Amino acid sequence: MKKILLIITIGVFLGCETKTVEVEKKAGEWLMDGNWNGKKYMLSDDKYVDLAMTFMEAYADFDPQTMVEMTTDMAKFHPGDAAGVFDVDMSNTDFIVQRQSDWDSISRNYNFIIPLKLEETNSNVVHAGISEKRFYKDGSTESILFYEKIWFNSEDKISRVVQWMRPN
Repeated sequence: MKKILLIITIGVFLGCETKTVEVEKKAGEWLMDGNWNGKKYMLSDDKYVDLAMTFMEAYADFDPQTMVEMTTDMAKFHPGDAAGVFDVDMSNTDFIVQRQSDWDSISRNYNFIIPLKLEETNSNVVHAGISEKRFYKDGSTESILFYEKIWFNSEDKISRVVQWMRPN
């Protein structure tokens, strides 16, 4: 009898299946007017971390061609060092080359990088904290802290870069 009870117990135990169910946790809220008003944020795919890192490293490595390949032909740019939003022609390297023309090199340390997505949209954005040191051609240096948001469109191309900065 004990053997039958043991066999039944083992059979029941082995017959149980544990299932792990992933649930997307939603938090926060988009508060600006428009189609996204009230949408919640959730973590996005780490592929956007990889794409954003490739883009940011191309900037630090003075590789504007890689940046052009990763960006829509016309991108919105909110620079940390100037007021306003600019439509930037990213079909060529002219803008990036001009923007970096006074620098000899850049050294960057990444403090954090977080991919987020707005629910019910194809809107993916990577948030990054960056410490940057710029070495100018005249021998001077500048240390800056950046908070940067890199927006991706539905084709995984960068369509917008938003920056906030302060001296380090």
